[in-house]
Amino acid sequence: MTSVAPAPAPIRLRPLPEDEIPATFRRKKRAIIYVRVSVARADMISPELQVGHCQTLADHNDFEVIIEPIMDLGESGRHFEDRKIAEIKEMARNKEFDVLILWIWSRFGRNLRESLQHLDDLLAYGIEVRAAKEDFDGKTTIGRFAIAQMLNIAELESNQKSDMWKDVITRRMNNGLPHGSAGRGKFGYYRCDFCPPPVPGKPMDKCHRCKDGILKRDPKMNPVLARLYRDAAKGVSARAMVLWLRMNGYVNWTGRPIDAGDLYSILDSGFGLGFVRYTLPEELYEVITKEDGTTKTKRKSAHRDITAYLYVKGKHEACFDDPVECEQIWDAYVARRLKGKSADDKAHDHKAKYSMSGVLSCPGCGSNMHSMMRAKKVQRPWKNGQPDPFDVLFRCTRHMKFKDCPIGGVYVTLETATKSFRTWLEERAKERPDEAESLPARVAEVQAQEGREKPSEAGLRLTVIKARLKELQALEDKLTDAVMDDLISKESARRRRAEYETERAKLRSEKSELEKEIKNKPVIIPRPAVEAFTSVLDVYDIAEPSEQREMIKSLVRTIRVNRGRDPKTKCEVYPMWEAPPEAVAAA
Repeated sequence: MTSVAPAPAPIRLRPLPEDEIPATFRRKKRAIIYVRVSVARADMISPELQVGHCQTLADHNDFEVIIEPIMDLGESGRHFEDRKIAEIKEMARNKEFDVLILWIWSRFGRNLRESLQHLDDLLAYGIEVRAAKEDFDGKTTIGRFAIAQMLNIAELESNQKSDMWKDVITRRMNNGLPHGSAGRGKFGYYRCDFCPPPVPGKPMDKCHRCKDGILKRDPKMNPVLARLYRDAAKGVSARAMVLWLRMNGYVNWTGRPIDAGDLYSILDSGFGLGFVRYTLPEELYEVITKEDGTTKTKRKSAHRDITAYLYVKGKHEACFDDPVECEQIWDAYVARRLKGKSADDKAHDHKAKYSMSGVLSCPGCGSNMHSMMRAKKVQRPWKNGQPDPFDVLFRCTRHMKFKDCPIGGVYVTLETATKSFRTWLEERAKERPDEAESLPARVAEVQAQEGREKPSEAGLRLTVIKARLKELQALEDKLTDAVMDDLISKESARRRRAEYETERAKLRSEKSELEKEIKNKPVIIPRPAVEAFTSVLDVYDIAEPSEQREMIKSLVRTIRVNRGRDPKTKCEVYPMWEAPPEAVAAA
């Protein structure tokens, strides 16, 4: 009987842990620390303390912390959309670390279902998840059960706190108090004359005079709030009201100038007319269906329409003593807010906000540039209701929206662009008549004259196409009459009509292309006389921004903003009597 040769022993390419391997040959596990704090408060576990416990666990297990701790400060554990868990999962997918260290399991999340889903994803990528104060082995059955229980307890605690706050909010609404404590007061109202101002992170110290939480009318600012409501009910624009507030030095409670968004927040609350508002329950959350068919609840944006609130009578005093007047003003204000954008657009004059709006262009893609303001904390003081030109920035619109500008976009301040235009304008105004009649100027004038007198080939072809379309319409009418008089069979008429329709479709397509070509063709005008530049220069500084823009558009085709910081070469002016600039190729 032949004997069967034994199977060869399997080869282990990776050595066993008990094998003698020099410490220098062992690679430490790479770890990252994740920290989350929901709300800054006096009794919170600080991020530094959490990091300290996590670092102790890493040192004890010989983990190498490869990056600075990843922190979600001010983020709730009930939701994952605005947190950095997705970033951590992307790093895990790319094998950038081996261990994720938490302080306790509730720091990962307080939503059991979603927390377990994200943990399963990390485990599937081969990541080991550890908690410094609740260290369970997630690779074992008992360990995974313990982790699930800790997450379940975290969700229970969160739900209990949520129920408690819901009861508090309901009680405040029934008592006619605003949603928040309003310890800092509201615009036109203050809390108390004797209590110290509130300190962030510490409980408010209230005296017996303001224990009820009812705010009092501010003798100085309450009449301002009343005027704002009257103006809004009359149809005064938000911009006009904001300019009035800024010209008179009125600011919000932080000391920051009031903008249109702040103004609408003040008026939409209805507080000055004796109301307190609460968000309707159905407007708090929305249900989202994922690609795999599962659903989740997501909190809606805080920027809600005025119809998303429930307005109830508050216990504080309104700006107006007559309750009937308060109701009338509130009804007029709500009616105006509910008219929609279309009605507001009809009443809006659409004046340009800045003198350079629609004038500046990017040299890379040729697109226009849109304006933005610097951060409010670094803005300079406003003058005559207008921001400082240094604080107004113009950026390439295409780069900001699509990131596909060939040169990566450019930017310039309103101050630099205005100075460049004024310098160009002063140079034109100082030119002598013989300089104005130079060869380039004469060439431009001849081109403009030819453009007015001699129609282009596209224009001639467009005229022919329009005439032929009218002929085809007349032929179809005759064809219809012939069918009705039995002069031609219906089948022959159908074939003839198909031929007409084919030709009409081709002509319409060509007509559309020609009209587009003619529309995009730049118009070259004769060069104005030197006196025209002088007259513009005399009235430019005293004109409104919209009027300044009209003056610029009458003389300038575009102002191209170049890269670099040199004010002399930053902006290049192309007048209406010269051809438009060509786009700069990407380097």
